[in-house]
Amino acid sequence: MADLPLNYDPVPYLEQCTEPWVIYNFNKLRGKESATEYDALRTDPRIQALIDECITWPDPPLKRHNDAGHPIHKIELLADFGLDTRDEWIKGLTNLILQNISEDGLFQSKLEIPERWGGKGTGELMWLLCDTPVLIYALQKFGIDDEKIREATRMLVWLSENNGWRCKGNNPKFRGPGKKDDHCPYANLITLKALSLSQYKETEAVQNGIDSHILHWENRDGKKIYMFGIGTTFKKLKYPNVWFDVLHVVEVLSHYPYAREYDEFWEMWSIIRDKQLEEGGFIPESVYKAWSDWSFGQKKEASPWMTYRILEIAERIK
Repeated sequence: MADLPLNYDPVPYLEQCTEPWVIYNFNKLRGKESATEYDALRTDPRIQALIDECITWPDPPLKRHNDAGHPIHKIELLADFGLDTRDEWIKGLTNLILQNISEDGLFQSKLEIPERWGGKGTGELMWLLCDTPVLIYALQKFGIDDEKIREATRMLVWLSENNGWRCKGNNPKFRGPGKKDDHCPYANLITLKALSLSQYKETEAVQNGIDSHILHWENRDGKKIYMFGIGTTFKKLKYPNVWFDVLHVVEVLSHYPYAREYDEFWEMWSIIRDKQLEEGGFIPESVYKAWSDWSFGQKKEASPWMTYRILEIAERIK
């Protein structure tokens, strides 16, 4: 792991970590994957508690997409922790997601959309481009090989526009708070995340989506797009990757060599890199209350898992 594009070597710091999700993934990154460490990960009480909260899927209804404590984001986090279908509960969870699929082939969530925005005000099964890509991403990370997932990724490409992905769903009356022809920065981001694991990584649709993020960064002093701005809040280190912030954007774009050709990508990366402590770790600068009991849910000391996730990016782009 020499010559990482970081200011300091995070390896000594991570080698002292005792969190099973860090231990398993860190050693896997070094080519030392261990079945024993995987078992320690999946049987950890905190992991089991997360799974228990997710197996009610698709309940409870999602009221706002940046609800970091909602099961849709916990499902994604379980996937990022490295859980897969070797665990019977994860296999059962993926079956629940696969059962709730729309006629046009996209995975549905139970969403509570106010009547003024075209919804019924109660939980209804539907898909929006600000939720279904999260499920597609998680299913791929869990290791599911299914034609339904391949069809869903094809649909994502088909739904693209010349500026990436806009605010769309299977409810034609719904549209978020932005201009009709603007891309939605969040939907665009998580769609690129889902497609980063697919065969469509080098398509024109993906390049258009990346270009929109780069253009948004270039014009960060201008107007917000769908209420998403790029200012002080955007630049704070925050985890999990739930919403629109610098760590989430860089993590997603880092999967694409096309994005790494832009100076703007490296400008965003430098914001993250320059927040590193001399001992190698990174301290969260903004947190979600739903995760206050986790290392990335506090702002007093470095978070091993956040540090590991940034190391993954550094490995990817070096």
